[in-house]
Amino acid sequence: MQIRSLLFFLLILTISSCEKYIDIAIPEESNKPVLNLLMNKDSVMIARVTFSGRLHNFEPMQEAKNATVDLYENGTFKETLTPFVNQGFTYYRANTLPRAGASYRVTAAIPGFAEVSGTDKIPDTVKIGETKLVVAQVNGWQTQATVTVQLHDDPDVQNYYRIRLYQIYEWKDSYGNIELHKQLQYFETDEAELPLFNDEMRSDLYITDALFNGRSPRFVLRSNVYGDKLKMAVEVTSLTYHSYNYLNSAYMAWEKNEDPLSEKVIVYNNIVNGLGIVGGVAQRYYELAEQ
Repeated sequence: MQIRSLLFFLLILTISSCEKYIDIAIPEESNKPVLNLLMNKDSVMIARVTFSGRLHNFEPMQEAKNATVDLYENGTFKETLTPFVNQGFTYYRANTLPRAGASYRVTAAIPGFAEVSGTDKIPDTVKIGETKLVVAQVNGWQTQATVTVQLHDDPDVQNYYRIRLYQIYEWKDSYGNIELHKQLQYFETDEAELPLFNDEMRSDLYITDALFNGRSPRFVLRSNVYGDKLKMAVEVTSLTYHSYNYLNSAYMAWEKNEDPLSEKVIVYNNIVNGLGIVGGVAQRYYELAEQ
């Protein structure tokens, strides 16, 4: 019995003596400067500067106080953006309207932190072919809107696109003025060239021209909507490599946020010394009305 006790003691001593403690460095992503600016062709540029962190109870991210945000066009300084407050949040506005083909660098100097910056070009507007709206009654209160939009893809460059669909409502205010409201719609598409998208409802369709470079594909979007005399709008946006990867990954992260079994998505960023995005887009709406 004494021999067994001795062997057991030696076994425990051997196991404990082989224990090793390894410190694993886990990168800290909180309290990093965040610079966000999506630059739309020919539209006012508005940036936001915050700090990263975890969202608690839907509280907004902490704002970076006393930031200085500068804009450079094709390597030349253009202006310092003007801060303004809207609904309690601080933004930074430029007077420069971004031009297609131009490159823009945006920097943010925050006291106590290294300067953060991001750079991107402004794409040109997508060339559009035929657009069409077909309406079919589903039942007494629901209608299916089928929207067809054709893209003319430039074969000389890698192109990135986002397509969205809206229903447009209009009404008169108390003064008789007509006001419009756009409501983002979920839709499905069954394009043969895009098998991963089949029978999946989405509000945003992100695509590259990898499967149709230099051609003119047609995309058919179907959405169940409500109301008579339908008016729809299809939004077609040309993206850069940076804005495509950021918006697409952010959309996938949003989609999978409530699914604990899905693989977590890392949102793309192109900011030096921080997080966020400086990306170029060229966005255009095309309205379609039921005849």
